[in-house]
Amino acid sequence: MNTFMRKIYLLICLLIFSSTTIFAYEDPRKFPDVDPKYIDIDVLDPNQKVGYTVGDYIEREIYLTVREPFKLIEESLPIVGYEKRYRGQLLGISLKAIDVSKESTDEFSTYLIKLKYQIFTNNVVAKPASITADYYRFINPNEPKKIQKFRVPAFTFAISPIAIFGDVKIENDMSPYRGPFFLNKIPDENKIKFSLIALFIISLIFVYIYGRYTWLPSRTFSMVYRRFKKQKPSAANTKKIITALHSGFDNLIEQSLFEDNIPLLIKKNGSFKHIEKELHTFFKISRALFFQKHIKLDQDELNKWLVNFALHCRMCERKLIVNPKDIKGISF
Repeated sequence: MNTFMRKIYLLICLLIFSSTTIFAYEDPRKFPDVDPKYIDIDVLDPNQKVGYTVGDYIEREIYLTVREPFKLIEESLPIVGYEKRYRGQLLGISLKAIDVSKESTDEFSTYLIKLKYQIFTNNVVAKPASITADYYRFINPNEPKKIQKFRVPAFTFAISPIAIFGDVKIENDMSPYRGPFFLNKIPDENKIKFSLIALFIISLIFVYIYGRYTWLPSRTFSMVYRRFKKQKPSAANTKKIITALHSGFDNLIEQSLFEDNIPLLIKKNGSFKHIEKELHTFFKISRALFFQKHIKLDQDELNKWLVNFALHCRMCERKLIVNPKDIKGISF
């Protein structure tokens, strides 16, 4: 008896569940139409009516005004993921997103409903398609058992094939309703221009860093070379460039540099190893000019040698290798 009663109870539950399910999916078209004086609707459809293909999106905006006492049953709005049907057949058009915003006053309620559909169908030839009409339901709180509907118009368009089927002459397939696809080449041109400008700037930076000559006096020996490379040969100018070179060496090793501690300079910057011979010559010139005044020096030749030595020091300061063929001695 208990088993029999359980089966009866289970059967009753299944019948109740089936009846509620059938009611939930009840055809809305059987409800009576609401009086149009209570409803204002404005549907904004895309201007494009042809040229859609699989994967494309279609967006609609519905402006709906509902006057009192009616209220929109929001559960009657389309459901995301629902695929449109026509006479029971799937149309291959699915609702991907819905956004509803509402503003209410004492006299009416305004809804902005944004719908986004995606096409999942295609054909070897162009075929008509449509977003079928929807039926929104409304209720009057004074008559809660009397539900009424309002029809949202359909949107008809054409789905084009991905590729032309069969042997078609292009001049016979040029439709005024399907314009050509234009490629915007401006972004690509801008990318090329910016890339060339960046390449030019980077090239200048590398040439400046690794080049033999300098334009901007950024370091000690660069400023010495730039300052004295065009000076007129004279004893006073020669003393100035020698003093500037001594000051540069002292700043580099952070102490006074003499001929006997040249290895300290080479330890600080190994590039000066390539001009070690010139360093010894420089100190001989310095002693002769400041302490051995009986030695006569050719100012023209001396000035050229010191400017060239300043250039070599500038290259060593940037850790560039000086060409041994550029290293020359001086007689005095």
